[in-house]
Amino acid sequence: MPTLEISTTRFGPVTIEESKIIHFVAPVLGFDEVQQYTLLDHADNSPFKWLQAIGKPDLAFVVTNPKFFSIPYEFALPEDAVVRLGIKSAQEVLVFTIVNIPAENPGFMTANLMAPIVINETNLQAMQLILQDPGLSTKVRLLPDADEKQQIETAASSHDSGKG
Repeated sequence: MPTLEISTTRFGPVTIEESKIIHFVAPVLGFDEVQQYTLLDHADNSPFKWLQAIGKPDLAFVVTNPKFFSIPYEFALPEDAVVRLGIKSAQEVLVFTIVNIPAENPGFMTANLMAPIVINETNLQAMQLILQDPGLSTKVRLLPDADEKQQIETAASSHDSGKG
């Protein structure tokens, strides 16, 4: 298999198989100049991957499938997306959402369910969809119990500091 060495800001030089290059038929919003990416594992058995731009070392998105976090997530693929991606069966479809991880509190990470990345696993054609479902959000918490944990820790520390 022919390989390609790509530069990445996070991982340094990475060698990938050319057959693993994902071609975006419509760009990720705001990144019109980048049409080729690859998926890199975050770590073994991690629910996260990196959608790394090829030719732009500093552009990589953390992505995941919300189902890893028990978030019910289903939508109908628009017919034009099915055609553009060459999808012949549901088994060919990979769906990822872009994850936002706040530096100050990673436990409050969110997934953008309104703009999933859809990849045809067979031909590696991909696009970011913009769904018009008002029931979806751009910021769905992946770890909803982090709020409760922080509230408990805050209450405990204020209770402890009140003793004296």
